[in-house]
Amino acid sequence: MADVKKIATRESYGNALAELGDKYDKLVVLDADLAAATKTGIFKKKFPD
Repeated sequence: MADVKKIATRESYGNALAELGDKYDKLVVLDADLAAATKTGIFKKKFPD
C-alpha cells in the first residue's frame, strides 16, 4: 500500500490558493480575520502585493 501524507484541510486550502495564484495573476484572497484558521497566510507570503 502506498504511503499517504495526511495534512489538515485548512493547510491544503492555503496551499491550493497559492497554487491558483501562480495560474491566475488577478486572483484576490479575502478573509474575515481568519488567516490563521484558513491558512490564507500561505498565499499572502507568496504574493505579498
